[in-house]
Amino acid sequence: MARTEVRALESGELTAWDELVAGSPQGTAFHTSDWLEQTASSLNRTLVILGCYEDETLTGGCPLLLSNPYRLLKIASSAALLAPYGGIVVAGAESTNQRKRESHADKVVESIRDHIVRERYDYVDLVNSPGFADIRGFTRNGWNAKVYYTYMLPADGDLFNRITKNARNSIHKARRLGITATEHFDAEVYWALTVNTFERQHSQPPFSKKHLLSLLKTIREKNLGEMWVATTSSGEIVAAEIMVCDKKTAHRWSAASLGEHLSTGATSLLLSEIITHFAGRSCSSVNLMGGNMARLSAFVSGFNPDLVPYYGVELSGPRYSIINGLNNRMKGVTSRITSKAGTGSP
Repeated sequence: MARTEVRALESGELTAWDELVAGSPQGTAFHTSDWLEQTASSLNRTLVILGCYEDETLTGGCPLLLSNPYRLLKIASSAALLAPYGGIVVAGAESTNQRKRESHADKVVESIRDHIVRERYDYVDLVNSPGFADIRGFTRNGWNAKVYYTYMLPADGDLFNRITKNARNSIHKARRLGITATEHFDAEVYWALTVNTFERQHSQPPFSKKHLLSLLKTIREKNLGEMWVATTSSGEIVAAEIMVCDKKTAHRWSAASLGEHLSTGATSLLLSEIITHFAGRSCSSVNLMGGNMARLSAFVSGFNPDLVPYYGVELSGPRYSIINGLNNRMKGVTSRITSKAGTGSP
């Protein structure tokens, strides 16, 4: 009988981890050691990659980013700012037998879940990639389920035969105005566009410039993706997108644009050129993201992609529940005080 063990990977085992991620149906660029290490470093988190071994063979795993807010809570999360997916990865099973495949995955999930529980974290939040759909090993054991959405577009066929009429019209308009789309990497330009994008929503980016630029540097130096820009006939960059790629999927990781050029169709042209570009490569699909925000969904759905759910699970300990409840009540009190002050109420 195979001996199963879950333990934290050591630095010398990261090559084996990346090989597991590359071959796993759940593995994404966001699971790779390069991405995880940079995210942890930039956000001042502690990275632990749990590996599940069967007779010394790495058969699955789960990365965790650890933090200690208020110096009171032990928090473990698989996702973070600008890291949309994490969670469980399982080595691809060769069997075509559904029962054997489920048994193989269940053993990995149960082993990792039990290890996490033994660590007695106050709060655990795992956001799995779209390739991991079976969360029953968690929900049957008291974990709460969360559902998220993304848009997947098969990277084949004629794009113009698939997208909506409105999207086609926007693309034609951009071309008439002399707007072009090309691959061009400029981190400072991307930050400026990002700031402009959030200013239109009367807010600031939820991440720091340092964090964004550190990940952009990793993307470029580790060859994890590309930056594409839409440029006017006068040479002004008015929109940009960052694509992060793994062997299976090109992920539309981030997008930004200048508000005064939204009516030109530049963003539609840019995305259409990116999709066409990746359709000619080895990627089987383009992950357009944007499924969890209505404003983004309205734009992305114009390319007629498939809406795909992906799943998270969370587990809260009593200390987290108490502190989180107190924090929420304090926010409510602050909100009511602010509201009264703003309306001149006594």
